[in-house]
Amino acid sequence: MNKLLKFLPVCFVVLCHNINAQKLYGFVFEQNSGNKPVPGVIVKSLLANQTLTTDNGSYTLNFQNGKPGHSAILIIEKEKWVITEKSKLEVNLPLDPFNHPHTIIMCRADVWAKQNQDNKTLLNKLLNDALQKQKGALNKQSKDYQKTIDSLEEQYVKSQRNLGEITEALSSVNLDEVSGTEKAAYAYFTEGKIEEAILLRETLQSEKNLLIANQRLKELSDKSQINDSALASVHNSISLHRRNLKEEIILAQLRFDWKTAERKLKFLAENDSLNYENLFNYGDFLYNQNDFRKADIIFEKLISIYKTLSQANPNVFGSNLAGALYKSGAINKARYEFNNAAKLFQQSCNIYNNLYKKDSATFIQPLIKTTIAIADIHARLRLFSKAENEYQQAITVINQIKTANNNTYTSLLAEIQNGQAELSMYANDFTAAEKLLKEALNTQKKLDSINPSLSQELDISAIQTKLAAVYIQQKKFDAARVLLGRSLNLYEKFQQTSPSVFNPLVAEIQTYMGSVYMARADLGTYAVNKPDSTTAHNYFSHSLQSFRKLSIEAPEVYEPALANTCYNFGVFFNEALETDSAEALYTEAISLYEKFAGQNPAAFDIQLATAQQKLAKLYTLHNSESAKILLNKALAIYQKHAAAKENMEAEIAGVMFDIAVTNYYSRSVFSKEENERTLKQNLQQFKNLLTNYEVLDKKKPGTYQEDIQSIKTFIITVESEIKRVNETDPSIYTSTTDSARAAQELNGIMYDIQSATTLSNKLMLQQSLVTREKNYIKSGVFSDIISLGHDLNGLSWYLLFSKKYKDAEDAAKEALNPAFKKPVNYDMEIEYAKVNLAHALLLQNKYDDAKKIYTSLKGKNYVDGTSYVSMCLDDIDQLEKAGITHKDFEKIKILMVE
Repeated sequence: MNKLLKFLPVCFVVLCHNINAQKLYGFVFEQNSGNKPVPGVIVKSLLANQTLTTDNGSYTLNFQNGKPGHSAILIIEKEKWVITEKSKLEVNLPLDPFNHPHTIIMCRADVWAKQNQDNKTLLNKLLNDALQKQKGALNKQSKDYQKTIDSLEEQYVKSQRNLGEITEALSSVNLDEVSGTEKAAYAYFTEGKIEEAILLRETLQSEKNLLIANQRLKELSDKSQINDSALASVHNSISLHRRNLKEEIILAQLRFDWKTAERKLKFLAENDSLNYENLFNYGDFLYNQNDFRKADIIFEKLISIYKTLSQANPNVFGSNLAGALYKSGAINKARYEFNNAAKLFQQSCNIYNNLYKKDSATFIQPLIKTTIAIADIHARLRLFSKAENEYQQAITVINQIKTANNNTYTSLLAEIQNGQAELSMYANDFTAAEKLLKEALNTQKKLDSINPSLSQELDISAIQTKLAAVYIQQKKFDAARVLLGRSLNLYEKFQQTSPSVFNPLVAEIQTYMGSVYMARADLGTYAVNKPDSTTAHNYFSHSLQSFRKLSIEAPEVYEPALANTCYNFGVFFNEALETDSAEALYTEAISLYEKFAGQNPAAFDIQLATAQQKLAKLYTLHNSESAKILLNKALAIYQKHAAAKENMEAEIAGVMFDIAVTNYYSRSVFSKEENERTLKQNLQQFKNLLTNYEVLDKKKPGTYQEDIQSIKTFIITVESEIKRVNETDPSIYTSTTDSARAAQELNGIMYDIQSATTLSNKLMLQQSLVTREKNYIKSGVFSDIISLGHDLNGLSWYLLFSKKYKDAEDAAKEALNPAFKKPVNYDMEIEYAKVNLAHALLLQNKYDDAKKIYTSLKGKNYVDGTSYVSMCLDDIDQLEKAGITHKDFEKIKILMVE
């Protein structure tokens, strides 16, 4: 949870009071002092006077127009003192304030800092002792020995990563308030007797008794007359069992019993949710388990709660609000909702920045973490200059503590270096990324040498994985394999006990490993390395299977990773010359990238363009129309980024080369002059490309030599072809009319549609066919309006299967009512488009409109004699087989056969 303020001025608001004002009376005591009073504390609240505590620690507030039972938020301030329990700042005004005083516990800031450090040291020792004790008790001959060791170490890491929260919870306890049973349990705890402390605390039966106390509180609240004594008794009982349950959670974590800890966390969140720390802790647990949907609901609720509390007392509750905003931002980031994430992170950062100005020691870490989070979002959105400025701001801030607190400085520096490396990766500056990641790795290893732990090992593995990704881009495959192997071994150790956390990490490593072994296999050559090829295939296959399962559970989180795996597995099959598998995987990757590029174009359209370009290359020789469509889409994306001042020279040159190659192989000419003109245009394309690549190679010597050689080879080929055509007798060409040329072109596209193996390609070609037909009708070289109607209906059909129901509706409507004059019998010939129109309307939940059309078709037949009833039923059957279902399909089936 969020750290308590170290130098906390406490607050209670101010207005004049009158004689009939409701009073709040209470004391401020020093923690663990035998209830020693703290004089001179400022106490205030909204609609109440401001006062100072007296020598005996007492205070009295007068609330104007206040009534018993009304809630208030206190503001308590004393320089160099902290409040140990923020929940005490929320209070219901009592009927009899002087017989039921409200107590606040404070601690000197230096004492608080020392006991925090002492408790952290103690907890760390207890964790290590517990790990060694449980390891020592295992039977080394057991077949499950290693599996149990791995499980223990994973639980240890989880507990160690929660050490800050455990420490704060322990430091907040005031021994002056606890029961005798609790004191005895604390004594056992400090002696390291965890089991004895657990058994003693279990005797309090806190889960049962908290429920009883909650019920009693509800009963008292329903009564018209408030009984302060009864309320105080119930609140004391709730405080006792809440406190005891929190300690039971700590003890469970210390002995690696996370099932018990998780159960009790959930119990507290559900049954003591007015203590917002419980809600935050449970939300944090769900977040760490990648259960983002449930966690998001909790943090949205907490943001609303803490906004209200922070308005009344920003010094105390501002950090809670910032923490909830940060967590919500992290959830949005995990879902690739980057714009929302950036807003939430920025709000969190603004709050932390204000708190940092008042207490730099406490808030430097959360300030830097939120700054890094904002910079990472900007890097993903390709706002590179903005992101770099934010990283530099973070470095400026941490330089202020380099001498005074070197460990914290070193830890934050590693995070900044890691973020800067990712920024360089997004910008394709892999040399800079490698340098930064090596620095971050050395920094993280330095931290591990100071305080060795499995938790640090996970941080090291995360950096190693990124460095391996850079090595893959640099073709340093052996170095990448070594780093990936280390990370994979560690993640697989913990995968069995925490699959929701480690399955995605293992799958990511498997994709990288597939790329490494693919490179080693020399696919598509006579020297192919079959063992490496098999290994690559297995890694990709396992990763694909994992991400498919994960995407079913949380598509918004894991589909981008699935797209990446599909793309890389597609590259594998492409290089292995298994084009059908490559096409299917590239197509799936493109579909997923299109989905996310629609939401976040800056973050995904470069990946989309890359996949489009890869698929286009598959189509170059046998489906040039599809290749050109995809290449032009990719080119448009690269040009858009170039217009935004990004360096897209290499990407644009690459796609222009592919366009030139496609143009060469797809030319269709009807005269010698046309052939010569087309070839000369193609030759000029290659010559321009040669100039561009020579410029690129000067900037990065040696990088583009292979491309330059390919272009030179094409130039020679095209020049030779021009020479051959020049020597050819013109009479071998058959002259033709513009209409015949248009018909031949359209027939070629229809043939490509029939031979296309994926729905995506069929749809793309059908859209191109319809567009060409419309243009040729307008220009007068094509007049078959009925063919256009059939093709529009075909387009509607493919759109239905692509789940683009509104577009399918529009295409069917256009088929029924084209923008051109209908010939005789058109309506009779194209009436069957009503079937697709009805399907499209139904799938958009426009049942009544769809029913009218279905009903109108009953008893009618198409021109070939097929009944529309059987046509509708067959269509629905095909849609269902394709996984397209609707709750009203059965009703339509019954309607049509009645």
